[in-house]
Amino acid sequence: MSLNWVMLDRDGGIVPLSKERILYKQQSRISLTLSTPTELKNAPAFCVKSDAGTVYITTFRVIYLPARPTEQFKSFAAPVLDFKDTHSPSGVLDLFSAYSWIGLVQPVPGGNVPPGIPRLEIKLKFNDGGFPAFLQSFTTIKERLQHAQDIRAETGQNIPLDEPLPQYEPAGASASAAGPSTSTETAATQRQQQQEQQPSVAQTSEASHTPQPPPDEAPPGYEEAQAQAIGERMEQTLRDEAERQ
Repeated sequence: MSLNWVMLDRDGGIVPLSKERILYKQQSRISLTLSTPTELKNAPAFCVKSDAGTVYITTFRVIYLPARPTEQFKSFAAPVLDFKDTHSPSGVLDLFSAYSWIGLVQPVPGGNVPPGIPRLEIKLKFNDGGFPAFLQSFTTIKERLQHAQDIRAETGQNIPLDEPLPQYEPAGASASAAGPSTSTETAATQRQQQQEQQPSVAQTSEASHTPQPPPDEAPPGYEEAQAQAIGERMEQTLRDEAERQ
C-alpha cells in the first residue's frame, strides 16, 4: 500500500492504470483510519484519518480519496490481494446502517509510510450506507484475482478477469460468424417441438427435409453451458500441465 501516489485527473477523479477498470465507486461520508496495529508494541506510532471521502474498487486496487486532502494525506491505494484478515464487526448487513470494514495492509518502500512498520490496520466506516455493495464488489474481484494468480502459478496461463461468455448469434448472422450448434441448443429445440402441437404424418415427413431457421434468442441454459465449457477447458489445461511435469 502507499499514500499520496494515486494519479488524479483535473476533475479530481482517479486516473486508471493500464487495463484497469473501476468496478465500484462510493462518494459519501465514508471515513478512513490508517494506523499502526496495537499489537505491534515496538513499531513506530503512525495514524492518518479522514472523516469523509470517496472509495473506489478497481480490477487491481482499493483506493480512497479524502474529501479534504492535506499534505500528509491526499490518497490511499493498495492492491486488492494485499488486504489480509478483512472483516466487518458490525453484524448483520443492512442497506442504510453505518458499518465498519477492517483489515491489514503491508506498506511498500517509498509509499510515504515510516520505515519499521510491517503492516497497518485500515478501517473504513460507511456512515451513509453502501457497505453491502462495497463488500460484494471487493469479495468478487478478490476471488477472481486469487483464482487467476493460482492458475498463472500452476500453468503459466493468464486468465482474463472479466472474460465474457461467447455471445449468442441471433437469426440473420452470417454463416461465417456462426459456430457449430451446441448440445444445449439441440435439447432446447427438441423440448420446444414436443410442447407444440404434433403435426400430421405428411407434415412431419415434409418438415424433416426442411432446414430450420436459427432461433432468435439464446436457448435456456446457454450461458450455463458456455461457463461449464470454459471450466472444463481450464481443468483439461491443468491436467495436461500436470502430466507433462
